[in-house]
Amino acid sequence: METNPINPEPAVAAPPAIPQDHSRVAPVWHTLVFIVITLALTGLQAYQQPQLATLNLPTRTPVYVFMIFFEFVLLAYVWLGIRKAGKTFRDIIGGKWNKPVDFLLDVAIALGFWFVVAGMLVFMNFALGKNEAGLEAVKALLPRTAVEMVIWVCLSVTAGFCEEFVFRGYLQRQFLALTGKPEAAVVLQAIVFGAAHAYQGWKGAVTITVYGGLFGGLAAWRKSLRPGMMQHAAQDTFSGLVGSFLLRHHPF
Repeated sequence: METNPINPEPAVAAPPAIPQDHSRVAPVWHTLVFIVITLALTGLQAYQQPQLATLNLPTRTPVYVFMIFFEFVLLAYVWLGIRKAGKTFRDIIGGKWNKPVDFLLDVAIALGFWFVVAGMLVFMNFALGKNEAGLEAVKALLPRTAVEMVIWVCLSVTAGFCEEFVFRGYLQRQFLALTGKPEAAVVLQAIVFGAAHAYQGWKGAVTITVYGGLFGGLAAWRKSLRPGMMQHAAQDTFSGLVGSFLLRHHPF
């Protein structure tokens, strides 16, 4: 143990950094099937999206319920893969809330990150121009009634948990294991995430790729999905409810 010549007391060595887990979280074939299924369903959604916009549905509740069901189907598929690799939900989510301050810290990070995401969205809208395809896709899904708003909140919370777990947890960790590079893992999962939203047009796909990259960077920095899950769920909820209000009172 080293000593300081000025201060004879022995210097306390810093605790060693916890090595990041680079092990696979599922078999490779499992991830390939996941990507194929995700992109195939995106193509189907892109085909059906214009029809949804023109159907003038009396209620969007069945659509929301199906989307919630689909989120949990993907989550169940991913769970089967990570279980086969000996991983648990806690392993993928990471982080701990041992004290109230731990929870409050993640809340503060999520709120601060919200400003980062909002700034990125404004910049992308300025850089790429107005995304008409994405706007029509969003308008078709916005809630109109009180019941739809309640179910929209349920959908937003579901998406916040499931999508962060699936893309920033499972997929990013899998790409980290395959490439050995955190930066590559963040970029690759963001590309898949953006491609999964191609039904919003190429501008929407590019924007959501950057969006996914930011969330991937947050997960890699915190070694936890918790702040990202909170921010994702809160932003989807807020965007849907505010968009619904604007659509009813100030059509856009």
